[in-house]
Order: sequence, then structure tokens, then C-alpha cells
Amino acid sequence: MSFNSHPQSASVTREPLHRRNIDVQGYLRSDGLWEVEAVMRDTKHYDFTLRDRGLLPIGEYLHDMTMALAVDDRLVIREVRADMRSTPYRDCNGAEPRYDLLVGMKIRGGWMNEVKEKLGRSTSCTHLTELLPVLATAAFQTIQGYRLEHDRAHAASPKNRKHMQNTCFGYREGGRADQLLWKSAE
Repeated sequence: MSFNSHPQSASVTREPLHRRNIDVQGYLRSDGLWEVEAVMRDTKHYDFTLRDRGLLPIGEYLHDMTMALAVDDRLVIREVRADMRSTPYRDCNGAEPRYDLLVGMKIRGGWMNEVKEKLGRSTSCTHLTELLPVLATAAFQTIQGYRLEHDRAHAASPKNRKHMQNTCFGYREGGRADQLLWKSAE
């Protein structure tokens, strides 16, 4: 039996057990940097006990964490903020300072391999590290979206075309984006 996008059978019921909510916001800061921030919150739909925190009633955060990156126009990380407000173990937030090592790194293809090597597994947090690819995409979307609307010359530039073309189906050569953004500017 495969899992697909067809509606499930009316005879199948589901009981909610775990909820992970990730909210990502992108900003243009007054100092000219771009900032992206992700808040991740995990809850259970039942009371459960953690050895280090005791009883967590329904809806209390198992994880409540924020990861924020400030980047420049070239996607070089200039600032990092990691904040672990709720974690399964009281010492998890000891990983927060490790993320300062990201300052100076450039978000680009393959950068997550560099990130994981630099941070180390036992000195970083799995969940904060999982937010980094989401933040990278959000940084790109924040900057590119703003430029598409506010800097038409940049959007239509050959440099932007080279950077964007064939990165996904929407930006494929000959597709609508290609026609609307770049072919029409020629």
C-alpha cells in the first residue's frame, strides 16, 4: 500500500500524538543585513514524563527553540542567535554558543556538509542544526523576493539569470519564469 495524495479511507482514523511547528520569518534590518529566524516548537497530545523535567502536561513544549541568522547580500553569515528555551534535558542549551562558529560562513550549495563538520555532532543540537537548511532557503527567498519586487534591474540581470536558471522546475530554461524575467528583458 502506498501513501499518496488521495484522501484517506473514511474507515481509517488517526490519533494525534506529536506536533512540530516551525515558523520562519525573514527581515530586512536597518543596518542593511537580512535576518531570518526560525522558531521550532514540539508538543505531545498526551501527558508524558521526562526524567530531567518531570511531568509535561498536554501542550507543554518539549522543544521551544529559536535559530536566527543575519546575512549580507552575498549570503555570508554575519550574526547567529540560538536560543533553547525548552529542551528535554536541562543542559541541552549548552550547545547554543557552538553556533557562533557559523559566523563568516557563506550559504551556498554543499554548505551543510561544512556546517556539520564545523559544529560536530556531540557539541551541537540536532534540532537547531535541522533548522539551518530551512533558514538558508528562507534567506534566499527573503532577499530574492525583495529584489524581484524592489530592484527590477537586479531581477532581470544576466548575473541573476545565471544564478537562478535551472535551479528548480519553476526556473527551468524555457519555463515561464525564464520567459517573464529574462527573455522579456533581452
